Formats: sequence, structure tokens, C-alpha cells
Amino acid sequence: MKRNPIALGIVLVVGLVMAIGSLVISLPAKTQGVDNLTTDFRPAFRSAALAQSRQDMDTVKAMAAELDAKAIPALAAQFHTTPDQFRASLASGFPAVGAGMRQLPTILPYFDGVVGGLQAQAGNFHLADAIPAKPFPATFVTYLFLLPGLALAGAAALGLVRPARFRNVALGVAAVVGAVLIVAPLALSVPKKTQAVDGVTNAFRPVFSAEGARTTRAYMDTVQSMADELTGKALPALAAQLKVTPDQLGQSLAANFPAVATGVSQLGTVLPRFQALVSGVEQNTANFRLADSIPTASTPTTLLHWLFVIPAFVLVISGGAGLLAGRRVGTRTPAVDYDVLARSST
Repeated sequence: MKRNPIALGIVLVVGLVMAIGSLVISLPAKTQGVDNLTTDFRPAFRSAALAQSRQDMDTVKAMAAELDAKAIPALAAQFHTTPDQFRASLASGFPAVGAGMRQLPTILPYFDGVVGGLQAQAGNFHLADAIPAKPFPATFVTYLFLLPGLALAGAAALGLVRPARFRNVALGVAAVVGAVLIVAPLALSVPKKTQAVDGVTNAFRPVFSAEGARTTRAYMDTVQSMADELTGKALPALAAQLKVTPDQLGQSLAANFPAVATGVSQLGTVLPRFQALVSGVEQNTANFRLADSIPTASTPTTLLHWLFVIPAFVLVISGGAGLLAGRRVGTRTPAVDYDVLARSST
């Protein structure tokens, strides 16, 4: 008869650990951070947006390459100077253009890596966005610990206080809940989804760090300032020096340097899309840190699956063993005192 209380005590402890533990590790705040992050970046991971980002990146890269390798030498020749002298003169008159041109060899590979990361991690993002399952938000994960934990603790407490009525019911509840906690994560592909979360966080952790966000913003500001000064001041000034209209200069660029002409004409739509991406990074550094710390900051997200499975096995074993022990006690045949029977017969 002592085994049932022991089993119920184990169930009580497991239930309390599940319920209180989810609050101790700040699971509500962390899963809310996941929801905030996925909501903001879900549009960027759509197929059309990924294709647009790649096209935008390729447009800017082609413009920069042709500007440096072909357009500047050709313009330098028209001004009877060397390409390096022309670049120096351009930077002197238009410092934002000069700074941008000097930093583009660093900036463009950086943003190209970000765009490539979005493309490479799209599959993982969509898996992570489905935790625990569509259409439930990530915050529902907290309740998968909290509600079963409270139910188990309550059932075990009643079983200990009123063993005759609630003991077997509480043990049965424990065994059933444990079985569900084993099967449900597998049915919902939790192991695969948590691996996907780790894939996304590992890929973008440098970008979403405080330093990474500052670097991303600084690079974006450099490119934006360069584009604004290039289209607003430098090209009109060059047209005046060449004694042509800005439209005529644009036509000449289109005829001789199509990548430069295309890039310049599209900067007004390309850069706002990159600005939105950069702003999303800046606004979600805290959300990313929360998502990256599930279940704790020093453990991978895949541990979340085991936080279901290990207590589940304990519940199944404890509940099953307690029920089996109680059944054996209830069906055991009482011992026969033959001396008493002999005396009563005489």
C-alpha cells in the first residue's frame, strides 16, 4: 500500500516542475519573443520576397561592378585624367559618394550574405514558424507545460489526500498524460522543428547581435547616403561639366553602361526594401535573444523536446507502477490461520 503514495508523490513533483519550471525559465516571455520575431520577418521569407531580394542584390552588385570597372575609366578619359584621379576628384566634391565607393567592396558581400542567408534558411524558418503547430502561436508552448503540470499536480494532491477515491484516478491520469507527452511531440514533428530553430538562430546570430545590428545600420546608411548624393548631386554635376543635360547623360549611361543605368534608376525602389530589412533587424534584436535562449541561453532549442519526453517517461512509469502495485494489493488472497479454524471446529 506504500507504493501508491510514493508514485503519487513523484507525479506531484513532476507536475510542479513542469508548471513552475516553465515560468522559472521565462518561457512565456521567450515564446512571445518568437512570435514577435516571426511575425515581423514572415513577409521577408515568402518566395516572392526572397526572389525580389536576390534580384535587388544582383542589381546593386552589377551596378557597382560596372561603375568601377567601366564607367569611371570612361568618364576619366573624357576629363583627360586617370581613373584614380577621377575617383579622388569625385570623392572630394561628393564625400558620401567617395565613402560609399571605398566601402562597397565590404558592404556588398555583407548584404549578399544576409540575402543568401534568408534564401538558405527559408525552409528552417517555415518549420520554426509552425511551433507547436499551425495555427497556434509559439506562446502556446508555455501552456503545453503549464496546463498538464497543474493538472498532474492537482490530481496527485487529491490522490494523496483522498486515496480511496482518487488514487487510481490520479495515477491513471499521470500515465495517460505521460503517454500523450511522448507521442504528441513526435506527431507534431517537434524534434525537426526545434532543429530548424537552431539552424535559423545559428545562421543569423551575428546579424542580430548588438554589434551586428549597428554594423548593418552603418552599412545601410553609407549606401543610402551614397545613392542620395549620386543621384541628387553628382550625376547632375557631371552632366553640367560634360555640357549635356541630365537626361542626355542618362541616355548615354543606358547605351554604354546598362547595369549602371538600371541600378541608378532602381535605387529609389531597391533601397527602401533593404531599409525595411535593416529596420526589422534593429527592432528585433531583443526578440532574437529571447528566441535564441529557449529553453535556456546555454542550451540548444532541441533540448525542448527532451523537456517533454523525460518527464513523460517518468509519468508513465510512475503511474503504471502505482496502478499495478495497487491492483496486486487489492487482489492478494488473505492468509489463512489454520489454528483458528481448528479451534473453531472443536
